[in-house]
Amino acid sequence: MKRPSGAPKTETTKGYVYAVVGSICAGSVSTLAKYSLNYNSPIVVTGLSLLLSSFVLLAYQPKKRPDHGSLRYLIFFGLIGAGLAPLMYFEGLSETTAVNASLLANGEVLFTTVIAYTAFRERLSRGLAARALLIVAGLVIVSTNLDLSRMSFFQNFTGSLLVLGGTLLWGVENNVMVIASRKFDTMLISKFRNMIGGGVLTAAFLAALVPLSFNEAGGAAMGMLALAVAGGTYLFIAAVKRLGAIRMLLVWSSSTVFGAVFALVFLGEQISPAQVLGGVLIIAGVYVFHKGEKVPDAEPFAPPVVEAGR
Repeated sequence: MKRPSGAPKTETTKGYVYAVVGSICAGSVSTLAKYSLNYNSPIVVTGLSLLLSSFVLLAYQPKKRPDHGSLRYLIFFGLIGAGLAPLMYFEGLSETTAVNASLLANGEVLFTTVIAYTAFRERLSRGLAARALLIVAGLVIVSTNLDLSRMSFFQNFTGSLLVLGGTLLWGVENNVMVIASRKFDTMLISKFRNMIGGGVLTAAFLAALVPLSFNEAGGAAMGMLALAVAGGTYLFIAAVKRLGAIRMLLVWSSSTVFGAVFALVFLGEQISPAQVLGGVLIIAGVYVFHKGEKVPDAEPFAPPVVEAGR
């Protein structure tokens, strides 16, 4: 059944709204995680935040369960996107420099784009691609602060490879998520993805007898982190469904800006003039990228990757 005229633009606009609001949630995650890491190891913080976020999402439609068709996707997302990828990424962070990690983290945009282009035939028009360069330029400036002198991939080879490996797995997940989000309910994917990944990581650190340490402040931070992860996961998948992998992730990159603002306000971290410039480029890029979208009014809504299921 055809949707009313204008539905495609409405759905696309919703996708951008979901991506921007979700990026605010994602931006707060780094600040809340840094605070939580004062008390516990990365695997504890990652596992518990994902598991608790699934319980938050489970409160909505608690009786809805995965069927045979969705289960294989959920296991893949849980083990890869919410389990192995963050574990590799955080382990890599502990073995490489902050500059290396910040720059290499942008590999998710690269891998997602390459996979979407080659395997799923997702395309950007030349105009949108040119606008996307603003976002990419802003990402490089914010993440490196234009100081590449401390960037040394081979000096911290193992850590760098782990960070890149994590972003590669997220790039794969982002593209498979486009297919799954068109077939299954967004809430269903969100809560069971996090439940599987968080459950596996939690079981792992409990089996390894990793120590736990909580006080009132640490517990409050973990609770807020779980809420941010829950909101970010749901909005991420809702945006992917409407925008496709490339568009969504380019807009999601604004989480870098929000993360810097949260770090400035709550952690007292400094932001350089170069990073302010990078943030302006990202926000401007997201704005002109959205304004440059041309979606037909008369056609029924469908995500941009129309051939993803082939």
